[in-house]
Amino acid sequence: MAKRIVLNIIKTLAVIAAVVFWLMPLHTVTQVFLCAGSFAIFLICAALSANLDDKKTGYWPRKPDL
Repeated sequence: MAKRIVLNIIKTLAVIAAVVFWLMPLHTVTQVFLCAGSFAIFLICAALSANLDDKKTGYWPRKPDL
């Protein structure tokens, strides 16, 4: 249960970071740094989400007997 809540929080943070990255105007140096920082946060959240998600383990059936 707690793992699922943490995973949802990480995914929400990733979506917010992606939206900030996409909509940030690049007029000043500060805005460029904020855009780069939001992209870095998005990548970190994506990596954490991939490591915590148990659904993507895959299913490999056993080999058929020949």
